[in-house]
Amino acid sequence: MSEENQVEKPSLLGIIWSPTEQFERIRERPAIWGALAIITLLFIIGMWLQSLGVEVPEIEGLTEEQLALTEVFATVGIIIGGLFTPVITILISSFIYWIVAKIAQSDVSFKQLFSMTTYITVIAALSLLVNGALNAIIGGGTEIVFTSLGWVVNAEGAIGAFFNNIEVFSIWGVILTALGLHKVAGFSKGLAWTIAIVFFVIGVIFAMISAGMAGMVGV
Repeated sequence: MSEENQVEKPSLLGIIWSPTEQFERIRERPAIWGALAIITLLFIIGMWLQSLGVEVPEIEGLTEEQLALTEVFATVGIIIGGLFTPVITILISSFIYWIVAKIAQSDVSFKQLFSMTTYITVIAALSLLVNGALNAIIGGGTEIVFTSLGWVVNAEGAIGAFFNNIEVFSIWGVILTALGLHKVAGFSKGLAWTIAIVFFVIGVIFAMISAGMAGMVGV
């Protein structure tokens, strides 16, 4: 039996309770497809829950059949979004980590980084599930993030986007990313934390710019 097969597979739930142990397993035995399938399913469910709390505006002139068809298209859009959003996000993030690893002369493989990022993405999936469930129960629309400062601080536009991104699961994801890059990629703690924080800050900036532009055009 090979050394890789002797190492236990990483666990998605383990990322929550024992992340260091899971990252060590990912380093030795990177697993992808099972975790990616579960995360994709969680994203689809979370996005569907989010849609339940959104009030669809009534459109005059549409028959019941046309309204039903509109709901079908919306559901298909949710499924497609849930299928591709996590995969694309994980792929892009892993590729950037791999480029940094090459510059830092780390021997980590792209497969290891892809596996690491996949397992960390379960935190984003949990955020979507929790906020989606609360949105379906309480309502408020997809712009409300119940696990963020945005739910406490009533702000709109770019400032609102900033507070929405100061969120429990996002911060948790930053911590896990730093830990994962240190354990899996062998980055120094300083480099690992720098990359994790820079990624987070860039995400916040893009969200603020997007919200600010949407406000300018009245969306």
